Amino acid sequence: MTTATQAQRMSTALWNRFADDRARLYDQYQDVPYDDDTGLAPEVLSGEIERLLAEHHAEPRVSQKALAMEHILLHARISVDPADPFPDKFDHGGVLAALRRRWHAEARAGSLAEAASWFDTLAATGSGRGSLDTGHISPGWQRLFAMGLEGLAEEARRRRATCAPAKGERLAFYQAVEIVCQAAIALARRFAEHCQSLAQGGGPDADRLRALACVCLRVPARPPRTLHEALAFHWLMHELIEFEGEAVRSLGHFDQLFLPYYRADVASGRLTPQEARELFKYYWIKSYARTRGVDNGAHFCLGGQLPDGTDATSELTYLILDAYQEFNAPDPKLSVRLHVGCSDQLVRRVLELIREGHNAIVLINDDVVVPALVKRGKTVEDARTYLPIGCYEPAVDGKEAACTTNLVINLAKPVELVLHDGLDPLRGRQIGPHTGDPQSLADFDAFWEAYKVQLDHLIERSAAAVAEHERHWTRINPSALIASTIEDCLANGRDIGAGGAHYNAVGCVGTGLANAADSLLAIKMAVYDEHRCTMGELVEALDENYVHHEPLRRYLLQRVPKWGNGNVEADAMARAVAEHYCAKIHSFRNERHGPYQAALYSFTFQWALGRDTGALPDGRLARTPLAPGVGAMAGRDKGGVTALLESVTKLDFCQTPNGSVLDIRLHPHSVKGDEGLDALVGLVRTAFGPAKSGPGLFAMQFNILDSKTLAAAQRDPEAYAALQVRVAGYSAYFVRLDKEMQDHLIAQLTHTM
Repeated sequence: MTTATQAQRMSTALWNRFADDRARLYDQYQDVPYDDDTGLAPEVLSGEIERLLAEHHAEPRVSQKALAMEHILLHARISVDPADPFPDKFDHGGVLAALRRRWHAEARAGSLAEAASWFDTLAATGSGRGSLDTGHISPGWQRLFAMGLEGLAEEARRRRATCAPAKGERLAFYQAVEIVCQAAIALARRFAEHCQSLAQGGGPDADRLRALACVCLRVPARPPRTLHEALAFHWLMHELIEFEGEAVRSLGHFDQLFLPYYRADVASGRLTPQEARELFKYYWIKSYARTRGVDNGAHFCLGGQLPDGTDATSELTYLILDAYQEFNAPDPKLSVRLHVGCSDQLVRRVLELIREGHNAIVLINDDVVVPALVKRGKTVEDARTYLPIGCYEPAVDGKEAACTTNLVINLAKPVELVLHDGLDPLRGRQIGPHTGDPQSLADFDAFWEAYKVQLDHLIERSAAAVAEHERHWTRINPSALIASTIEDCLANGRDIGAGGAHYNAVGCVGTGLANAADSLLAIKMAVYDEHRCTMGELVEALDENYVHHEPLRRYLLQRVPKWGNGNVEADAMARAVAEHYCAKIHSFRNERHGPYQAALYSFTFQWALGRDTGALPDGRLARTPLAPGVGAMAGRDKGGVTALLESVTKLDFCQTPNGSVLDIRLHPHSVKGDEGLDALVGLVRTAFGPAKSGPGLFAMQFNILDSKTLAAAQRDPEAYAALQVRVAGYSAYFVRLDKEMQDHLIAQLTHTM
């Protein structure tokens, strides 16, 4: 073993006691002890940034932001904790975020005023959400590791040297890339110098500090050589890109990305498998310390396929799953990509974890996702490298600016608008076109046509507002650092927001499918088919939130079939809504010359939009949550998991390239023992395989617990402090959720196997 290898071997062994360091690292972002001797306090930095921006006010925004970022990384106070193998703390005080908010506010007050006003209307009326989504992007992790920031800066420098003087925007972009890459390297070297200074005092942490200094001198400047260096490089870039202003909604294919470093370390004797598990736990607690089990945190991916279609599972996949089991926290969240060619061993191992309560895991179906992406213009090789971005939204690794939540549309809102001639009943605002007095709609076909008119109007107005916002992207949030990791951005000399990536999508999320389908079927049966009430009587009951109309509400709840129970009429209605919505979304192109892509899921929008939606004909009361994911409304899927799957797999999820998910909740007793695990594997394989009328589910996530346990936790939170639940696209501690979310989760039925 060489001297260098011995040093690296010793370095890894220094972080082989995660259990001892866990509590300390959980609080690592609480009251960070920044050393005043290491740099400037945020209030001083803020003043200096203002002076710098004034001096460079005539330069392009990408140049201004790069200079501001450079100044902060060179001069902000820093802190290093010897217990943390991945230094990342610099006291920026949110100065760059404040600048981004200012630029956004300026745009909203000027040429974006009308578009921004429409987004405000969407939110205020529960019709949806709209924004300029500058996140939901995965950096080019492989490219970063292969080149290091010195390599990326050198490429930008070389391209700038051959760029014509007339190409001022490209010249500014390339120069900004050089600036931010060199600034990130300088920050790491500041960490190294601080570690060396602290180590000079000796003490029990001196060896750790010297090891950290060696890591920071290597990365992110140059390609990593060891697993420790690769993880340190990876996390620091995550933090710097989020600091720049883009939420890093995927941490990459963990088992593929780190496999070469793991294998090399083990083969050389630098690392044992047990020490590798420890390093991953030290890594994950970074994200967990940020969210503390109550928010949407980091996201990493395992499994899937290589570009040639072969299975990507390796020995590191299983080691990471073992480490994840030992780590046992609701954050970060984990996606596992499954496909027809993956082994039952992988499926069983993942389902064992889910059965134990590790419900921050989502299963994603390659056999649907890959064809869905190919239909939207990706090559099959690129499609096979997709990463789940955010929650379930796939994007090509290192090649795509997917912008997966630019839009959210409440699919039930158009029902409410038809019933009120385009008026939002809770606020008395005209937000949709006039489709006439609903009593004048002679039959259900006429009502259905009016529903499509209202839905199309919401989508069209929203798409126009997104387009207007995208035209201002590079002035609101220029993004030289993350753009440097995307090969096409450097090749084209264009920022992410200017369409520099190879693939450029806009995502639109459809929420409340069950409420829309159930409400439309209720109107068809109650008003037109069975004449249980007139349209006027139905509208009156809704406007009064069913007060004094309980018999009608009982009929709507109990007699009208509901989506999620395998009923032919309800399933046909849901499919009709989904097909029209997806086709409409896919009819648009965005300002970066890419497609719009449809999604069907809820995340937390089921609560946010439900609070501003009135009573619906499906029996739902005003201001209560909408349905989760693509499943049934809470408590209405009474036919069991088989009936639920029969309904949901009738949807064509190849038409939801921006993502979709089904929530399944099982009682622990139904999956006990080997027999229960076999049944669970069979359930997943069936759900992901081709159905009679569709290709199978896009994705699924589980809560394996019962309502009695949740109710007990609500009554005695201290006794159930560690109980984790899958909320939507993330997991959290049940007792830390607000009562509305708790009640909604308790109301959901537990399915039987």
